[in-house]
Amino acid sequence: MEIRRAVSTDSLLLSSLCMDVQSLHAENHSDVFKTPANEGFAASFFAEMLAQPAVTIFIAEENKEAVGYVFCQLIERPESPFTFAVRSLYIDQISVRPAAHSQGVGAALIQQAELLAKQLNVQRIQLDSWDFNLNAHAFFERLGFEKYNFRFWKKL
Repeated sequence: MEIRRAVSTDSLLLSSLCMDVQSLHAENHSDVFKTPANEGFAASFFAEMLAQPAVTIFIAEENKEAVGYVFCQLIERPESPFTFAVRSLYIDQISVRPAAHSQGVGAALIQQAELLAKQLNVQRIQLDSWDFNLNAHAFFERLGFEKYNFRFWKKL
């Protein structure tokens, strides 16, 4: 497996790679998430994100075929009266093609995010996951992530 940094010409590929997770989210929360209409549904989003200096996206390839990606964003928030300054790497998205599950792709992508965090001199990686995605929760916990916050909503 090879992991490389995404470049501006990868926006359509990233859009295609995110369809699996996007569809899973839309199936579980159709009032929040849109079902992707086609492989290019998010290409302009990824093109815009790849131009942001705080964003780094890595693509995992097996035999020169893309099988997953991780979308990382450097988050910097100043100190406030309530919290200390925060500098962390946020994993906004991670997706692995279903055919490549349980083959170490996700772990390799997380490891690449950890290397990036060390290069950026960041002490913490954060991510979030929806309550229905129990497989993702177990995966993140196996890699050493700890739950630290709960969010609630009430539909009216």
